[in-house]
Amino acid sequence: MSSTSGNSGAGVTVRDRGAKARAAATASVGIRSVVVPVDLSAISDRVLGRVARLPLAADARVTLVHVAPSSASASEGRRTMRAAGDALAHEAAHLRTALPATVRVECVVRDGGAAAEITAIAKEKSAELIVMGRGGSRALRDAFLGSTAERVIRAARRPVLAVRLSPRAAYARPAAAVDLDASVPRVIAWLLRVADGSAQRVEVIHALRTPFEGRAYSGAAPEDVAERRAELRRAAADALGVSVGQGFALRNGRSLPPRWALHLLQGAPRTAVPAAVERSRVDLLALGTRGPSGLSQAFVGSVAGDLLRTLSCDVLMVPPAASTA
Repeated sequence: MSSTSGNSGAGVTVRDRGAKARAAATASVGIRSVVVPVDLSAISDRVLGRVARLPLAADARVTLVHVAPSSASASEGRRTMRAAGDALAHEAAHLRTALPATVRVECVVRDGGAAAEITAIAKEKSAELIVMGRGGSRALRDAFLGSTAERVIRAARRPVLAVRLSPRAAYARPAAAVDLDASVPRVIAWLLRVADGSAQRVEVIHALRTPFEGRAYSGAAPEDVAERRAELRRAAADALGVSVGQGFALRNGRSLPPRWALHLLQGAPRTAVPAAVERSRVDLLALGTRGPSGLSQAFVGSVAGDLLRTLSCDVLMVPPAASTA
């Protein structure tokens, strides 16, 4: 793995000279509307704990959502909805004690298909972000992601924060795994928005694949492969330096980034990215969810879907800007 710190990916370390100005520029730009699906299980405590630590706007609205399965009879359905409403109201009351008094917490209970209802409510509430839970065991992860969370990520057309860690503080070690495409600035901007100045440095991870490397039929000489690999590294560092800078500008409206490090990894994203996450002890990883190739292809392909299932940290899935309406 190679690591480059700076704002250009060219080996230049940027001093954090704008911390006070950056804080002033971003203090009033918190997240304004969040939809939080709550399944009333133990995982819900993690999700609500994370919501309480998000950088919310002073007048933000948090909508807790529980979708009950459709009942066989009308009377059973009414009892189920009342019980779910009572339980959700209890969760809301607890959450309010952890949030500023100006933040509104609402409850919505519906029955039907979970993913469809969550997506509809997110649209009704003009949610900027959806916060959901991830199970700890493999069986739970596969069941949950295969049914509700994966469908919400596909359909909601807005960023989804999938929570796995038990939160103790704001995110301190955020990272983004990016491809060489137009999604990078938006992924970086949303990562900064969710971490919101709590981190001293942002890790930017890109997995490089040299064409024909490792192919038995390639016939390429080792020195040719090494030269091509070096060319790809230089091109990737230059391109990502520009894109990351654009992401900081989208978030802050000015070029006052925190320190950041570019990690150019050799190998497949499915193995290279988790290894980098573990080495850097990342607590939040941002990914693009749709795009022409690689990580950004997400669930249309399977790279980001696989990462979401296997990563030990929380994951922020960021769709293209045109998909958030």
